[in-house]
Order: sequence, then C-alpha cells, then structure tokens
Amino acid sequence: MIDDEEPVLDKAIGTEIEWLPGKCLTQKLLKKKPKKGSKNAKPITKTEECESFFNFFSPPQVPDDDEDIDEDIAEQLQSQMEQDYDIGSTIRDKIIPHAVSWFTGEAVQEDDFEDLEEDDEDEDGEDDEEEEEEEGRTRKKVCV
Repeated sequence: MIDDEEPVLDKAIGTEIEWLPGKCLTQKLLKKKPKKGSKNAKPITKTEECESFFNFFSPPQVPDDDEDIDEDIAEQLQSQMEQDYDIGSTIRDKIIPHAVSWFTGEAVQEDDFEDLEEDDEDEDGEDDEEEEEEEGRTRKKVCV
C-alpha cells in the first residue's frame, strides 16, 4: 500500500490558535433560555463544534500502536492525512506566495468569467453598457 521510495507524512503538528473570548470560529455558542418556573434564571450556554477552515490546522490523531486500529480506519486516516498534505502544499506553493494578488482579486483572471458572461443572456432587457457598469461595481467590492 505504501511505496518505500515515496516520502510518507508521519505526523502533522499544528499550532493551537488562542482565540479571544467569544471569537472562536471553530465553535458556536448556543444560549438556551431556562424553562419557565425553573429555579435557575440564567440562560444555559453550551459550545458546539462547527465546520471551519481553521479545523484544517487540527490534524487527526493517529494511535501510536498500529495494531490497535482497524484496517478501514487506517485507510481513512491515511487518506485524510494525504488530502490534508495536498491542501497544505497547495496553500504553501500557490496561495501564500501570491497572497496579495488573491486578496486584491488579481489572481483570478478575467478568462474565468467569460463562460459565465456568455451564459447570462440579456433576459431582463438591460443594455450591455449597464451590465458592464454593474460588473465594475462588483469587482470594486471584491477588491476591498
């Protein structure tokens, strides 16, 4: 299953993000009002994990002893770690070196939008000039 000549990702260690109180993007704060007539008048607050980009930085835990895990679970872990490695490599090689271009929208070429513009016919009867003005405003909003 593993080729001895290829490098293998053994483990990944992410840096824990120290969020300001109430600002954690990986958890939702759920406030539940107490039932009427209950002794506790304070709302009940629970935190629930939610999907977030920042969960990418919490790698899966691989058991130290390979004999303890099932073969299917081992394949899932390996697949997830390979996918995480590919995503991390893409971020490192393609996004970070051009971060300013991605932020300003320069990294997205206008050729990507030509197909979309051709599909969008003048259904509402507006002139092409008006559509170009709207597109210009939209691009400005994206760049901000």
